[in-house]
Amino acid sequence: MESDRSTGLAELAAAVAKARVRGLEDVYLERRAEMTWRLAEGRVVGREASLHEGAAVRRDGMLASGDGLDRPALASLLGLEGRALPPFSLPRWAEPPHLDPSLATPADGRTAVRWRWSRAVVLAAGRAVTVSRPNLAEVTSASGQRALFRWPPDGRFRFRAPEDLPPGSARHGKLRVLLAPAAASVLLHELVGHPLEGDLLLRGASPWRGRSGEAIVRIPLSVTDDPTRDDLPGSHTADDEGSAAEPRLLVDAGVLCGALADRRTAELLGVAPGNARRAGVHCPPRPRISNLVATARDPLPEPPRAEASVEVEAFASGTLEPASGTILLRVRRAFSLRRGERRQALEPFTLAGSVDDVTAGLLAAAEPAAPAAEPGWCTKEGEAVPTGGHAPWLLLDGLEVR
Repeated sequence: MESDRSTGLAELAAAVAKARVRGLEDVYLERRAEMTWRLAEGRVVGREASLHEGAAVRRDGMLASGDGLDRPALASLLGLEGRALPPFSLPRWAEPPHLDPSLATPADGRTAVRWRWSRAVVLAAGRAVTVSRPNLAEVTSASGQRALFRWPPDGRFRFRAPEDLPPGSARHGKLRVLLAPAAASVLLHELVGHPLEGDLLLRGASPWRGRSGEAIVRIPLSVTDDPTRDDLPGSHTADDEGSAAEPRLLVDAGVLCGALADRRTAELLGVAPGNARRAGVHCPPRPRISNLVATARDPLPEPPRAEASVEVEAFASGTLEPASGTILLRVRRAFSLRRGERRQALEPFTLAGSVDDVTAGLLAAAEPAAPAAEPGWCTKEGEAVPTGGHAPWLLLDGLEVR
């Protein structure tokens, strides 16, 4: 957390506190800039830029928000006279970076690169807390596949070309799969990330409600939500209610032990707050994942391909259906395996399994662990925030091809 007196934000926070606005919870101020470069045959053929700024006020559990950042607009949201607030300013707009020509090469079919910058300030309890987030780079391929990084995008990343293997279809029924780190990150996101968000726990939309302290997987796998991992896109210095960013252990050597909470859900669940995130000034803060980091004690030294029939390199998306407790994983890229070797490049398909089947079926974790550049954006109730992941390879039994 940091205070910034040079911009008048500390004085603004003090003035808001002095005004004693009835039922006031906090004030959120944000600036955001984006630039998108459209690419064709390795050349930039178009640019699109946008600037957004606005404010939001929470009073008695209700959100009031508006575009623009000036004293009259903010005073109106607070129900005050404009002269009751001192002059203030947010960090200056950032200049869009130069797009390195090497990023526009047609080798992997990139069609767009988007840069995003944002800064925010939370005013609460007489303090001004600056929320710093990384500049982001989203890269899109001709197939529509997207990858999210911190800016600048890693020049070593390439969307993979099709394998020179015969095409095939996944065999229907249950099978044993090997998940590469990007796919493992998506599975864990749906299995223990989303379901441990405090609002879902409270309304009974999580299979983990009331199960803290239970061993949920047979292998010594630990999962932490870590907004301090500044190499990943979901990082931030403070959450969007002004609480300092801290790692939150969710699963400890296979045992369920944590939850993600904002101030309201933290009080009801009896856990620490610090995981509130907003998709923008017009959205309320909600308990959300930041960067989900998985580690295993004594992992296998290499992926056990000989023990699986399918290797999944990437998922297009993942979903946990709360009513049925079913996890649906839509496979983008996978291969059939025979004697530890890739034999066919499989057409897209869906893997499904109950939460109990998935947790009971986690057989092993293996090196090398790696960060994941997709899916990147996490959507909840129509509101998207950037997230990151870092996971080992996972061997998983019992998922069914649909």
